Amino acid sequence: MIRCGRRGGWALPLAVLLVAATARTSRAQDLSCGTGDREVMRLTFTGNEAFSSGVLEDGIATAPSAFFRRTIGILGARRCLDAQAFALDRVRLIVFYRNHGYAAATVDTIVTPMGKGKVGVRFAIREGAPTIVDSLTITGLDSVPERAAIVRGLPARQGKPFDKYADDTTRDLLVQRLHNGGYPDAEVFINSDTRPASRRATVSFAVSTGERMHLGPVTVNVESRPGAGRGVTDAAVRRIAALKEGDLYSQQELERAKLSLYQTEAFSRVTVVPDSVRAPHDSTVPVLLGLTEGYMNEAHAGVGYGTLDCFRTTGDYTAHSVDGNATQLTLQGRLSKIGVNESFFGVGPLCPIARSDLYSQHLNYSPGAPVSRPPIFGSVVPSVSLYSERRSEFDTYLRTTPVGGNITLVKPGGRVTEAFTYSVEYGRTQAQPALLCAVFNACEASDQVSVQSLQRLAVASFSIARDGSDNAVDPSHGSGLRFEYRTAGAYTGSDPSLHFNKFLVDGSYYVPVGADVILATRLRFGAVLGSNFGFASSGAFIPQQERLFAGGQTTVRGFQQNELGPAVYIPAAYDTVNLNGAQYYRARSDTASQRIVPTGGNALAVAMVEARIRSPFLPNILQWAVFLDGGAVWNVGKPGESMAFNTLRWTPGVGARVHTGIGVLRVDIAYNPYRQPAGAAYYDAPVAAGGALFCVSPGNTLPVTTVNGVATQAAGSCPASFQPPLPSSFFRRLAFVLTLGEAF
Repeated sequence: MIRCGRRGGWALPLAVLLVAATARTSRAQDLSCGTGDREVMRLTFTGNEAFSSGVLEDGIATAPSAFFRRTIGILGARRCLDAQAFALDRVRLIVFYRNHGYAAATVDTIVTPMGKGKVGVRFAIREGAPTIVDSLTITGLDSVPERAAIVRGLPARQGKPFDKYADDTTRDLLVQRLHNGGYPDAEVFINSDTRPASRRATVSFAVSTGERMHLGPVTVNVESRPGAGRGVTDAAVRRIAALKEGDLYSQQELERAKLSLYQTEAFSRVTVVPDSVRAPHDSTVPVLLGLTEGYMNEAHAGVGYGTLDCFRTTGDYTAHSVDGNATQLTLQGRLSKIGVNESFFGVGPLCPIARSDLYSQHLNYSPGAPVSRPPIFGSVVPSVSLYSERRSEFDTYLRTTPVGGNITLVKPGGRVTEAFTYSVEYGRTQAQPALLCAVFNACEASDQVSVQSLQRLAVASFSIARDGSDNAVDPSHGSGLRFEYRTAGAYTGSDPSLHFNKFLVDGSYYVPVGADVILATRLRFGAVLGSNFGFASSGAFIPQQERLFAGGQTTVRGFQQNELGPAVYIPAAYDTVNLNGAQYYRARSDTASQRIVPTGGNALAVAMVEARIRSPFLPNILQWAVFLDGGAVWNVGKPGESMAFNTLRWTPGVGARVHTGIGVLRVDIAYNPYRQPAGAAYYDAPVAAGGALFCVSPGNTLPVTTVNGVATQAAGSCPASFQPPLPSSFFRRLAFVLTLGEAF
């Protein structure tokens, strides 16, 4: 064991200078391993109570090898001890502690052999007692009307350790609040006096507010794109900026105006700055709006392929300023399920999964024309959209909307976005007779016709989302949270039979575990309630597109799309059974299912945990993943249905991520050890044979009679007694995902 003790004399001041000279970032040191270098297998801190080991580790250069490299000897970066960086790390920690008020803090470094060419590193810290602020004053704010609000919640406080970082943050906050409260020339000066013998300190902030100012004339200077005419008028620019002469000066308002102008997407450059030239003793601040227009008209097109969509294409044309007022008009369209039908250039064989779905045989389309105006009421962005749509959900339903529209109000606020939407659509939902019977209680032909007829659905929704991650596409740390509430009923303009209250909460959290592993977690909960905010009974109608589904590439990856949770089945075969002179159709419980029809539910829970590991080769391109997904979908309110932890289904898996120029290409393989849930089984007779729906669940008591060659079945409920067998081999229990983008 090698122990490095405390140093004294001129050594520490000299080391402090070296730290300052190399203070770009601790982690920028070269810790790669060469011949004869010692690999760091363990990094620990002892004696630290005021600050966590994670905080201290972030401030030094020395780092251990990647987790899998240390535990199993493969994968991840190998890091070795750098003598120069290691010596400076000790000084970095001392400086860190002293700047936080621990003037007597000392640090010892201990290196312990852990095998040939391997060591463990420990920083032994003695924090000592901190220097306490016994007096804190803020002067110069007597003339400020909002003094109480300006000094509220500042980091520097009496009775706390004398923390230079907190003092600097306090000064910056005071300046910021004053600049937002009408004092553009405000300055704040810090004075401090420490008494080492008593470990006490006095801190004072001297504020020079300057004169309180209001906004003066607002000048607009717009440059059009070379060779093009003006697209946005000065009047529109002033209306969007919403800066009025005579208003109290606020730096925050200038930044808001800049953001609002950028959000129109009509400008490639925006500056909103106070005019530096002001008349003496003038209490107003003129403002300059400098803008450069971008392209006023844009068009985009794209093509792609997905296992569920087959070939797909999108296109849009956007006019960023209609009539010069920065109103944005977009004409857009989307086509999917292209090529599912073999007659389309013979590409049908390239879409085997989509071809197996009844509803994928129909071309999906969605033309639309959204119109959005510049912000109103300061920061609310309104938009209106008209559209027509045909959309199919794999193995579930086909939704056709001849006409629909919505009004949306979005309030972006940095990391938090709020939105209110009111949508009305006139459409119908087509589904398998088995699904109509099992989900909508529409087992009679007349009921099925009613359910699939055109109806008016009007939904009001509110959502709030907070993105606290470092990257919206490929986050490595931070969190995200989204809440949505949707409601429909006669009070929103829906047909009387369409009423529900729907809640969705979706949260994710990302944290680095060492330098090469990112731990990502996600929780998602949902509920669809009746008009009385209770779980809908089995007889209540919930529009199929509003039911809850799980399973697939972004939820529980061990299940195919939407196949986690309640389902009805179309067995591959059934038997004709004669009992007591009556005839019954019954499928054996060990019969394979030819088709699974997910029915969705009114309650949902999903949990996902994923470790994303940087590859030791091609580390900037390739990433590995190990994950565990779990979840369940319930129909609460039906007999025997209740939410319980032991009904959650957990599927582990591994995957790879390839970072490309168009996004993250994701390949996942998940293992599913579960049988499908028990459900009703039906034989869906071909149209040529009458198109009747027959219950074939094991043990059903619905006799079948045949008259003139036409079979009919007695009315009654079909028992949920059919359960497909578990696939016999390991490989048939695997689910594969190939797509663009992370799962969450």
